[in-house]
Amino acid sequence: MSLLDVQNFLARLYTDESLRREFSSAPEKIGKVNNLNEKEIAELTEILSAELNLFADSLRWKRLREVEKLLPLTKQVLAEEFEIYFHEFANQFLPATVKKHLEDAIQFAEFLQSKEKNWKKDLAKYEIAKLKFNNCDKNFIFKVFDYDIKEIFRKGVRAQKEFKQKKTFAVWLRIGKFARRFIW
Repeated sequence: MSLLDVQNFLARLYTDESLRREFSSAPEKIGKVNNLNEKEIAELTEILSAELNLFADSLRWKRLREVEKLLPLTKQVLAEEFEIYFHEFANQFLPATVKKHLEDAIQFAEFLQSKEKNWKKDLAKYEIAKLKFNNCDKNFIFKVFDYDIKEIFRKGVRAQKEFKQKKTFAVWLRIGKFARRFIW
């Protein structure tokens, strides 16, 4: 196996908890399935001690901190649940694009759509649209919300209360350098 292939497998070990567990319990089997030779398997098995798990945890915490920066309103509202949901999400998803933090944030907010059932779901949906518009070269985005997004912003997400259901529409529009957001 080439050095690049070994590095790619090691990166997968760092970021994929289930692969780490499988490799830890059956290194020869998993190593061979991933085209590692005996020497490479032995070297990686040696690395796979606590230091590998420590490094993997530090990568997951870094991902969490970056996503928190990109989804500040969702983080503020969900508080401790944000971290719990993120760890569940991080075990299922690994970003593949160059904009890893952005992809992580968008995919995590979409993951939250299945977890939250009230106005918090709409808040995450709003932040997805905002991220896509500002960072993904989108010129037009139209979203429908079940809750009054303007009321949520007016009263503040810190209110942490229930908001009434009211269909709200939002449009992000860019024409040349002119960019606007409309909510009604």
